[in-house]
Amino acid sequence: MQKAHQLPQSAKLRLWLCPPHLNIHSSISLTRWTRRGIFIDAINWFSIISMNLLAGVHLRGPGRQEFQCPETNGIFADSEQCDLYYVCEKGVSFRRLCDDGLLFDDSIRNREKCVLPHNVDCGDREFVQEPAEGIDEGCERANGIFDVIDPSVCDNVIGSCVRKENRSPEAKSCEEFPGALVEIEGFTCPGKEVIGPQNLIQQHPVYPHPSDCQFFFTCYFGKDPHKFGCPHGEVFDASSLTCKEPVEVPECACWYGCGEDSSCSEEECNPDCSCAKK
Repeated sequence: MQKAHQLPQSAKLRLWLCPPHLNIHSSISLTRWTRRGIFIDAINWFSIISMNLLAGVHLRGPGRQEFQCPETNGIFADSEQCDLYYVCEKGVSFRRLCDDGLLFDDSIRNREKCVLPHNVDCGDREFVQEPAEGIDEGCERANGIFDVIDPSVCDNVIGSCVRKENRSPEAKSCEEFPGALVEIEGFTCPGKEVIGPQNLIQQHPVYPHPSDCQFFFTCYFGKDPHKFGCPHGEVFDASSLTCKEPVEVPECACWYGCGEDSSCSEEECNPDCSCAKK
């Protein structure tokens, strides 16, 4: 096991967004987690694009004792490492590692998942895996929101960090008219302060798409809109800021169709399952 070290505190100049990648790492090397580190300003992505637990990673390393399942079946956090968890099946434990930059959140029983670090309380779980290799130079982790000192694309950059081989013109966005409100598919950030559930100002509030139940927008610093989406078959729930099954979101229950038992034709079916008037 490599010697653990503290994550550096980065300068707060410009923002880079690193969306989740399916990078599976079997390394047991660890980095010490710190609330004062680079993750402190991570956006509240509410587990939209990082909510899936990554399966299939078995970790083996010196000095690590086998995990004893507290229950026959379930998902449980590691006692030392904040991005490591265990899946217990019939009393047998299997180690699983979150994707690089994500942390294991077990705050809601039976809804455990790997998410971006915002609002994750690691407690005594002070270690995380070493940063992944081969990621964009603007990213310190494969997933997350990180400040960069010298973006080289244009004067005012909000960029999506992608692997070098996946670079494309769409991966960078430059503000043509600084200070002007940007509109994307009929949506414009309100440009005002938003108070979150913990009575704290949200730096990057999230809003539903005005006409598409599958998608939503994140307003970086309240003014720069970026479009994201739920997996196909799910819809965005504006009340919980998560992706859910359509039946759990009344206003979008029939976004993918009204179903065979509906009196609406396919052309008449509204997202809320009502029939459009001809």
